[in-house]
Amino acid sequence: MDTLSLRLFLRVADLGGVAAAARDLSLSPASASARLAKLEENVGFRLFNRTTRAVSLTTDGAAFLPYAQQAIETLQAGLGAAQQGADIAQK
Repeated sequence: MDTLSLRLFLRVADLGGVAAAARDLSLSPASASARLAKLEENVGFRLFNRTTRAVSLTTDGAAFLPYAQQAIETLQAGLGAAQQGADIAQK
């Protein structure tokens, strides 16, 4: 499971649309849809209910959302800590 797919999941949930989230992350809508399908395959359940007009979280997607958010936040904190250590070591 890659971090871009998790970030995409979070942006789709936040923005309510695949195309808007794709633009936000500099992806094509087709690429974003493919990434979401692969993420759903990896987690083993549907994350979103999709129609031609709307995207909404499934019950499983809503349950997964805070864990995905925490995973991204933890990764960002770890990267920040590592960067701080690298900055200190260079001084």
